[in-house]
Amino acid sequence: MLVPKKNRSIVYNQIFEDGVMVVKKDPFQKKHDTLEVPNLQVMKLCQSLCSRGYLKEQFSWQHYYYFLTDDGIEYLRGYLNIPPEVIPATLKKTTRPPGAMPGGTGMGGERRFEKRGEPGSEFRPEFRGTGFGRGGGGYQGYRSDPQTGGGYGFGRGGAPS
Repeated sequence: MLVPKKNRSIVYNQIFEDGVMVVKKDPFQKKHDTLEVPNLQVMKLCQSLCSRGYLKEQFSWQHYYYFLTDDGIEYLRGYLNIPPEVIPATLKKTTRPPGAMPGGTGMGGERRFEKRGEPGSEFRPEFRGTGFGRGGGGYQGYRSDPQTGGGYGFGRGGAPS
């Protein structure tokens, strides 16, 4: 497919900056969700780069997810005349303060240990006599009879009345 050089450079710049590209599988969509380029042209450019081994493709829920490979970084750097110091956003290291946990602390603030007590304390779960555990008296089966302990096919009694 013939794609204007202006549109090609817009798409290639976006792929190089982010390191990824998401394209909805809709060739009739007028414009791409984030770019001012027809969606069909973005689809075909990514398909072309993928067939040459510069992008890796993942398809899910009517969306194509493209990830830039190392060969793709080299190719786009040469095509767009980008210096070697500039790298895609997916390869940039995030800076964390020393001692910070990788998962973070959740929704702002310290972690709370309300259900089990403080770390290091003894865990004592409560069983209230109902439920599905041993001797809990929970659900015992489909069409079960409390006196005989079962329904059809358990060898006790006849057909249910």
